[in-house]
Amino acid sequence: MLKTKKNMVLTILLVVSVLALCCACCFINSNTANADTEDSTESAQPRGIYTRMTIDLGTYGHSMWARARNDFTIGNSVIQVYVYLYSSPNYQYTYRNMTLEAVDYISDLDIYKTFEVTAPINGVERYWRARMQYKFDNKEWESVETKTYLISADGMLL
Repeated sequence: MLKTKKNMVLTILLVVSVLALCCACCFINSNTANADTEDSTESAQPRGIYTRMTIDLGTYGHSMWARARNDFTIGNSVIQVYVYLYSSPNYQYTYRNMTLEAVDYISDLDIYKTFEVTAPINGVERYWRARMQYKFDNKEWESVETKTYLISADGMLL
């Protein structure tokens, strides 16, 4: 019991230390960016350290939704997000062979926020898939997809 408590305390101290180090790095980066004397306001851009984004697919009964979520972000950052919703009458292992049903864009998805697109089922049994593209600050675009799911004409997962 005592060993378990010691391990828990050490784990908590380690997590607090890492978070303090991340905050210190962010503070140092923001101060050095402002120390630049040549027109720093135009070239200064937010910089994050890490982000975790997820995409989900679901149904409201007579419509499908694709929902992007910013699960966690460390640092001041801008996260641009596109959310796509695809369907097909036949099973497809990739979105490239499916019909684009809905797409939308948000210029900055804040931490713990979601962004969603919807499309009607129209009473037809089809396969559905969701995809998200996101750009974390000035890094390359990332793409994340769900699996392909068969949804009945009533909006039930088959």
